[in-house]
Order: sequence, then structure tokens, then C-alpha cells
Amino acid sequence: MYCSNCGSIMDERQAFCPFCSAPNPNYRQNVPPPQYGPYNYGPPQFYRDVSPYSPYNVNPENEPAETPLLVFSAIEPIIGLIAGIASLSRHEKRAGRAYLLAAGISFGVRVLIVIMYVVFSVLLIS
Repeated sequence: MYCSNCGSIMDERQAFCPFCSAPNPNYRQNVPPPQYGPYNYGPPQFYRDVSPYSPYNVNPENEPAETPLLVFSAIEPIIGLIAGIASLSRHEKRAGRAYLLAAGISFGVRVLIVIMYVVFSVLLIS
């Protein structure tokens, strides 16, 4: 129903208009609450901002890795190891795993380079 004074929407269970405080001529005290049928999903919901950058949507487990630190982790594995352990101790699972993965890949590539160097040097000597 609408307010006869200001025209705003109001419920018949309200004694006064919430905007202009005009009395409701159709006010009834013992009106049952509205029944929600198959196409009416209940009272209106209040929506909040759920964007990834919202202050309401903070989840430390889902924090992304910082790019410069990730690059340094790929260049020097010990930095990735330290950053990964520090991130996991702060419950930042996504960032910690990224740092440890970058450090592991960097370490693996270095080991392969050393193995290839040794193999080729042995082949060239013999």
C-alpha cells in the first residue's frame, strides 16, 4: 500500500509512514505476516558488496602472491623458500604455495643445468 500523504510504499501493519510519519488509515494491529508462495522468495534481502576487493570479502587463504617476490623466488630459490614458509605460517595458502612452487621449479632447473654440465664435460673429456 502507499502512504496517502507522501506516496511512499508502506506496510499495512505499520501505524505510521516511515518517511513522513503520517498515520496509516488502514492500520490493523493483528495482521498475520505475509505468506510466501512458490514465486515469492521471502522478504527482500540486503545485498553487500562481494567483489574481490571488498573489505567484507577478506580471506587470507586466498591471498594472491606478490609478483616481485614471486619473480625473486624464481631467480633465487632460498627467497622463495623463506617467503613460502612465512606465508604458510600466516595461513596464506595460495601465496605460500606459489612461492614454494617457484622456488622448487627454480631449484629443479638449477639441478638439471648442473647435471647437464657434468654430463657434457665428461663426454667432451673422453
